Amino acid sequence: MVGMSVIMATYNRGRHILPSIRSVLDQSHRDFELIVVGDCCTDDTPDIVRPLLDARVRWFNLAERCGSQSFPNNEGIRRAEGDLIAYIGHDDIWAPDHLASLDALFAADPDLDVAVAGTIFHGPAGSDFRQVTGLFDDSAAAREHFFPPSSLAHRRDVTGRIGPWRHPMEIAAPVDCDLLLRAVGAGMRFASTRRVSVHKFAAGHRYLSYLRHTSDEQDHALQRLDAPDHAAFVDAEVERARAEGTFMVVRHGRYETFENGALARSNALNKGILRPDLRRLEGPVTIAQDDSPRALDWQPLEQGRFRRVGRNPKPKILLPFCCTGPVAIRIVVTHADRAALKGLSLALNGAAFDARMSRPRQVEDRWEAAARIDARLLPDDYSVMELRLTEAQRMRPGQTGIGIGDIRLARRRLRDRAGDALGWIGRRLGAGGG
Repeated sequence: MVGMSVIMATYNRGRHILPSIRSVLDQSHRDFELIVVGDCCTDDTPDIVRPLLDARVRWFNLAERCGSQSFPNNEGIRRAEGDLIAYIGHDDIWAPDHLASLDALFAADPDLDVAVAGTIFHGPAGSDFRQVTGLFDDSAAAREHFFPPSSLAHRRDVTGRIGPWRHPMEIAAPVDCDLLLRAVGAGMRFASTRRVSVHKFAAGHRYLSYLRHTSDEQDHALQRLDAPDHAAFVDAEVERARAEGTFMVVRHGRYETFENGALARSNALNKGILRPDLRRLEGPVTIAQDDSPRALDWQPLEQGRFRRVGRNPKPKILLPFCCTGPVAIRIVVTHADRAALKGLSLALNGAAFDARMSRPRQVEDRWEAAARIDARLLPDDYSVMELRLTEAQRMRPGQTGIGIGDIRLARRRLRDRAGDALGWIGRRLGAGGG
């Protein structure tokens, strides 16, 4: 028997799961097991995890996909040997004292049902976005405030008393909110460690995070844990959240106003789990902006045409087309400041470009221009464009930031490329003749 069973639900995270696993294995509290459960993973995640398996680390892969952490968590609880159940997201990072601080709460209070650690939600890199939750004095805080699963531990019999994790399409609330509110409704007691030990990199804050997994932020967080000034960094982040009004503001919503599964679908769109069908680019197409969820990358649709940048200084754009040849890409961009449209840097599937910009024209109270690049889409997969915004183009207090409108894709025909080549030759000859 072990004291705590840690459950990590995952889906096709591959090698990028390793920083989160390392943060579990580095815990100062050693009386635990780690159960990693795949939600019917189809990638190399099993091969990545396999070398880590031993008496304390176990791997299971569900035969059918649930589409959320619910069924992996239920399977982990079913196989758990510990009296206490803790959870960690496959992209979150624990400080080394996390399990020790949770275990101390249970040891001090035999009637405690759920222990909660302080959590910092870190926004996308460079966004200067943070939220802090999980720091409270009264169990009643759980009625109003959301605490992510990575911050929780509960007695094993909790799900026996309130029921298991539920399928996301059968309830209105997100599955983690649903579990917490059922525990609150059953009169269960919550207590906080009153210290931050969870660094959360919410996939729902990162547009297309499940389409192209990364772990740079998690690797950086692990390195920061080892830095001598880490405690000062955490204290500073908490104080900044207080000053900015993002301390203890992650609250439960009015879930009864949503249809079952609606919020789950929205979250899946944010993450890129749900996507438009991939189509082959045969002729010119125009992708109009819509109001689909795009995490912290883009704000809601304006005037039926534009979406302005959100907090992420490297917002992403999904191109649901594939093609084997070169493609001309034209993006309509807008900004309140004409000078902000002098240039636009971006990347397409990791390759960097500086767009060719048209002369900005004034339209009512804003300026519009067209940004053009010639590039290649992936031949058999979705392409992802990432804007790399300047300070003037970002969203800032008192500054709306850049907006995007229609995106036009067209295959570059042989005669187009020949014309470009002849034009280049003509310019070179003209320069030489001068």
